[in-house]
Amino acid sequence: MSVQSVFMKSGNLKRVCELTLTDGSTVTVEPYAIFISPRGRQQFLWFQLSSSKPEDRGGWKSPETGTVKAAKMMDPSFTIRTDYQPFDKGLYPFVNFSIPTHDGRQRWMDTRKDLDKQTLQRDFNKPSS
Repeated sequence: MSVQSVFMKSGNLKRVCELTLTDGSTVTVEPYAIFISPRGRQQFLWFQLSSSKPEDRGGWKSPETGTVKAAKMMDPSFTIRTDYQPFDKGLYPFVNFSIPTHDGRQRWMDTRKDLDKQTLQRDFNKPSS
């Protein structure tokens, strides 16, 4: 299963996810969204609970998807944070995946008018490098 698939499954089930980054470090996160940034980069949105690097502080993070090489769903569940707001189209212009907010509102997948669904699906499923 791809990193993105594990991330999405963990988010949908509200389960914590352990991610191995390309630099070899690991982070434990609450998975929230996958989006295309204003610069056209595919990124994750997660709340980081812990890291194998002591200097790496937790909190909201949005790294590029290519910085994650492996993902594993963990047993602990999480409660959706009240400050999770996926509706800011300046920060998250195109959302590929997002979980509902704490009050149940959902931002569905956005599509760009200049791309058809087949192109979006191909780009979304291509392996991270």
